[in-house]
Amino acid sequence: MVDVNNKSVMTAFHIPCLSSALTSSYVSCSLGGKINSLDLSPCDSDPCVLHHGTNYTAKVNFTALENSVAAKTVVHGIIGGVPVPFPVPSDCCNNHNLKCPVTSGVTDLYTNYVYCSPSYPQLRLAVKWEVQDDNGKDIFCFIVPLSIQN
Repeated sequence: MVDVNNKSVMTAFHIPCLSSALTSSYVSCSLGGKINSLDLSPCDSDPCVLHHGTNYTAKVNFTALENSVAAKTVVHGIIGGVPVPFPVPSDCCNNHNLKCPVTSGVTDLYTNYVYCSPSYPQLRLAVKWEVQDDNGKDIFCFIVPLSIQN
């Protein structure tokens, strides 16, 4: 895990991949919280390669800077500079992605699982992953480069 410790927005960081010593680059776009660490698994290359028919886990250790009764996940694939919505269950509280309510100053763990469907096209893209509070502001946000392959 990497300690981010109050770095400015849009500063590049690294994600240690659980299945390998290799790291994958990411950019924090958080304004409303601090990402303490982020793990993608399994990931053994940079950019992380997602293989069709495989399940992946994203774990984000974060500290919220504001209270929120609810939280929702918003994910976009950025393809050719265009953000394309990626369908994920949005309600973090009901899906048990994190503990609700979210409390300012408290460090917590967000976990989500993604299946790489064989219907997804093979391509390289950036993924913008946000968890937003009940006012639509980011609790945390990151952008990670990915490659989808067979």
